[in-house]
Amino acid sequence: MLAVAVITVLPSLASGAVEAGRSNGLPAMASSVTGAIHTFDATQWRRIDLEDEAARRDAWDSLHVLAALQGLANRGRPSLYLFFCREWGIETDRFWWDWYREPGGWLADADVRPLADLDAVLDTFREVYEGLVVYDGEVPATSNLASTAAGIEGLLPVRWDPHPQSLYQRLTRDRGLPVRRWLVEPDGSPRFKGPSPKNDAYRWALETWLHPRHPQANALGAHYLDAWWLREARRAGADMHTLSNHDWFISRQAFFFDLCPWGDETPIDEPSQPIGSDRETLLTILGRLHDRAGGGIVKIGGFPPWPFKYTTHGGAGRHEPVPTEWEFTRLISQFNAYKEADAAGLGAMANASFHTHFPLLPRYPQPARPPSEDDMRRRGWIDADGRMAPRFFVGHYVGDYDAPSWLYKSVPAFFHDPHLGEVPLGWAFNPGLADRAPQALAYARVRATTNDYFIAGNSGAGYLNPRALTHRPDSGLPPALAAWEAYCQPRFRRWDLSITGFILDGSAGASTDVEFARFRSFSPDGFGTHFDPGPRLRAGVPACPERDLPDGVDAAVRVVVESARARTPGQPGFLWARSILKSPRWYAEVSRRLREDHPDLPIDVVDPFSFFALIRHHVGFDRMDPTGR
Repeated sequence: MLAVAVITVLPSLASGAVEAGRSNGLPAMASSVTGAIHTFDATQWRRIDLEDEAARRDAWDSLHVLAALQGLANRGRPSLYLFFCREWGIETDRFWWDWYREPGGWLADADVRPLADLDAVLDTFREVYEGLVVYDGEVPATSNLASTAAGIEGLLPVRWDPHPQSLYQRLTRDRGLPVRRWLVEPDGSPRFKGPSPKNDAYRWALETWLHPRHPQANALGAHYLDAWWLREARRAGADMHTLSNHDWFISRQAFFFDLCPWGDETPIDEPSQPIGSDRETLLTILGRLHDRAGGGIVKIGGFPPWPFKYTTHGGAGRHEPVPTEWEFTRLISQFNAYKEADAAGLGAMANASFHTHFPLLPRYPQPARPPSEDDMRRRGWIDADGRMAPRFFVGHYVGDYDAPSWLYKSVPAFFHDPHLGEVPLGWAFNPGLADRAPQALAYARVRATTNDYFIAGNSGAGYLNPRALTHRPDSGLPPALAAWEAYCQPRFRRWDLSITGFILDGSAGASTDVEFARFRSFSPDGFGTHFDPGPRLRAGVPACPERDLPDGVDAAVRVVVESARARTPGQPGFLWARSILKSPRWYAEVSRRLREDHPDLPIDVVDPFSFFALIRHHVGFDRMDPTGR
């Protein structure tokens, strides 16, 4: 076996498997849904001309109302479904709807009633809302206050606008809907007028809905772009306001905000504020959410809106997008919070308040069993004396899926790729995504081959910095590793996960054995690490630093080849290769190029369980004490 010095792409280590195939035969999800389900086509507002100010305002106002109405309507049961999102050439929302409607599917027998226009939606669901909350487009932060009010007080958010054809006029003048809360004066003049109207608004919201003595918002945050989008919409796609993401958070009475994490500059959306005001307010919000959770784990949806604000891409910031992402993550992690990173690009999703009702099975097993040492001996990776073959092992970390929006849009495309199953892949799907996109996680298991393995992404059930669960200079709170461990364990069990593919340290500092020891309880089979110099054991678990592969096939092949040639002669080598939003076709092409262009290199592309098991064997774990020291 060792004499064949070519790249090997393994179909499966499942006993008796000779080629990748459908793996699990999961039962069809059968469930009865009582009552009518209404649908509405909102794609007209995805196709707008961003140069047209009137079109921008109509899209923003309409989608904001729809998201709130949907969140309220879907609280108790799936009632309202929207068609809006598109990616990879697929109408995403229609894809999921069509799957639900297949024979034997979840909604195969549902009573479905399409609605023709926004007025019909408002009429059909009149009983779910009490009236309106009116906000100030000139103080963009008040749009997020309006989303908070929508969930807590059962209101529809609408921007004050004197234009005769505005949605505000149509709802108040024509439909006679009552205004239950004003976030702007009724004549349109600002309500928040201090040195920082933005922060005044959020601090008012904290006292109104998240006061320690009478909190109304849940321990749930939603960090989404505010009405600043109306001024800067041309910086990104027509759905990058991410208003369609609000529905699930409104249904769960979340606290919405959009604040700059940096304390060394003023943000572009309010350059006149005292420096550090945004950051100070952000820390106060995080502290209140932490206390509301009783020291437990807090979910925050969204992502720093880097195309629009707080970065060099936002027009006035001096920090690049990745450092801004890392600073935001470092801060929230110190308050026991993780983020579901609905980042720009694929950031928009719809219908999470509907999908959350999808009936999941109690457990979803891996498509194929993890390898045994006998399997690895049969492959020629370990000889009869237990010595490792001097080959170069590549494991693919298939990311980034720490965001429901990215998962929601990618699964329909990638799990129908004709090259699925040609290369062993580690799909890094965070189990926490089951709250907003449960059907996507389930569908991937149905479509998976025995060459598709599932691992967690960064950093476990969700994206945070583990080191910031113990080192907490900004929050001063006690360590929370035990809370994170307890949060991750049941989610890993349900989805049969035992590898955390990327323990992302970011700017919080490198994780230590204190953090790794806690991860061992739910990720005993492997860690992908951030700052480690090479393969090793961390708290007794095999670990390997990730290395990003470039987007292009040629460049990715060069990285693998250079790494293979750089290994110590006569010794095995390891590359935990992270790539972002790549299709099975891409991985198949990389492997083909390695095999055909570099037959002199002994490269094996292996599944993630084999990859980390081989590291464990290589460092002699079986001959060490149980702590790995």
